[in-house]
Amino acid sequence: MHRAPTIVDFVNIRWVDEWCKRCNICVEICPKDSLVLTHDAIIEATDCIRCGLCERYCPDLAIEVLPKRDENGRLPAAEQAEEAASAKVKTTPHTPVAARGPAVAGNDPHRGLTDTESASDVDRDNPT
Repeated sequence: MHRAPTIVDFVNIRWVDEWCKRCNICVEICPKDSLVLTHDAIIEATDCIRCGLCERYCPDLAIEVLPKRDENGRLPAAEQAEEAASAKVKTTPHTPVAARGPAVAGNDPHRGLTDTESASDVDRDNPT
């Protein structure tokens, strides 16, 4: 039987217990020391500036910076889900930017190629 992952929402971050390997990268990279690894869990302390470095550098996609909450403390996604449910409109779930990865970050077909590799008039088989 497959068990759903344990998702913990803090004020500014969401942490997935089963995905986290406790590598401590998010704790070390945080410029404000807002994350703490204690009792085998990542805890959001104070002063998070929502810079996204923890999400960007987590190798397991176990941490996500949440959207800014409204004046009632609710996440925008929760509001949109409630509106969609009441209007019977389907929405797509939020996917962290890190989950999309660098492979889909741009649409340039020559991205990563050198000038000679992307030039169509260069004959790579017969260099002169």
